[in-house]
Amino acid sequence: MVERHGWFEGVDTVLLRVRDVGEAEAWYRDRLGLVRTFADGHERLVVLDVGGAGSLTLWQRKVGEAPPEPGAAGTYPILRVSDARAVRSALRERGVRVGDLSASGGVVSFPFFDLDGNLLEACQVG
Repeated sequence: MVERHGWFEGVDTVLLRVRDVGEAEAWYRDRLGLVRTFADGHERLVVLDVGGAGSLTLWQRKVGEAPPEPGAAGTYPILRVSDARAVRSALRERGVRVGDLSASGGVVSFPFFDLDGNLLEACQVG
């Protein structure tokens, strides 16, 4: 048994702000194959299953709330995959904007972007 330090048990969810939660949910379902596990119409958010213990939450920006500046540094989800090259190819075929593959130290990864320009990354280890 591994001894835990602190109060935390893991990451529950990564939150991405989107322009329209309905359109974003459809994009994540149709392009990435993610499935909704929870929705809150009042808060205008949905939670998507990404496999494993964590999730991805899409939360609609408030009226007048500006999106982040393109290229701004910030937090973004890195999703584990077993074959980065195959996933990159499949996403491109589905019309997803993907970046270049990079490989270093046994890790192969690539960035990709949702319809709101949010950065995500796919990562293959080993």
